[in-house]
Amino acid sequence: MEKTLVNVKKVNFIDEVTSVMHTIETSDEIDIEPILSQGKRDILRVKNKIYGINETEDIVIGYKLKLKDNLFNMQTMALIDGGVVEGNKYSGTEAGVTIERHQFTMEIFTEEKDYSRTTGYAKFTYKHCKGKPAKYKVKDGEFLVPEYEAESIPFRGEKPVEIEFMSTMPTDPVTPSTGDMKVVGGTVTDSNSDVSVSITSNIKWTFTNAINQDDVNSINFAVTKKSDGSMVSGDVTIDISKKIVTFVPTSIGIGITYIAEAKAVNLLDGSGTTTPISVEFTTI
Repeated sequence: MEKTLVNVKKVNFIDEVTSVMHTIETSDEIDIEPILSQGKRDILRVKNKIYGINETEDIVIGYKLKLKDNLFNMQTMALIDGGVVEGNKYSGTEAGVTIERHQFTMEIFTEEKDYSRTTGYAKFTYKHCKGKPAKYKVKDGEFLVPEYEAESIPFRGEKPVEIEFMSTMPTDPVTPSTGDMKVVGGTVTDSNSDVSVSITSNIKWTFTNAINQDDVNSINFAVTKKSDGSMVSGDVTIDISKKIVTFVPTSIGIGITYIAEAKAVNLLDGSGTTTPISVEFTTI
């Protein structure tokens, strides 16, 4: 089905570590370019005759995103540039030191037109973005227009981009606060020799040893409804130490029993796999 899409309606930034979302509506240009693992073409040529061609295809591993904002937003600056906001002051990263920027999800909304009428919207979603140092220019007689760059690299088994069409623009936050979920008893915990689990307003698995980040996805770390096995949607992230995996539900019911499961995953050093663990909890 053909769509006529135009304009940058708004952009949501969702911090995958803190789950905090903020929105900008003042961007008018976003460049999106695929990050490729280049294929190769080998040709067997003898003098003026070709005897064989062997080719491998390009593979998309993610996207580069370059965004211009016509206003200076300190939250956007901090998330992408990597610094911190302290009151009415933004402080950049420490000079000469590498930092671990928070990964974030970027949602870009555009308008769908039927001739001159707006008939719907499209949402482009890029997960696990990591920002780069921001670019900007201060010049006499010109407004400051920050330019931000980030790279979105999906985890194994995830899609590099998702495009959803909708009739109305969502007004509620896409990622609810982790405080939305409460469990019977306040906290549910369990553990085995490899991992401990803590369930409060989210689900957190803490491993004894670092695990392979490629194994961190919604298949290996899942929350399902006990009655019918249906999966709960949510965001799965891993911390810098590669020992703590957090599941933040984006939609969950009240008064329902769920199962939080961590399957066996590979250790980072390749020495083996972890022991799986499954924990029941009931929401209130």
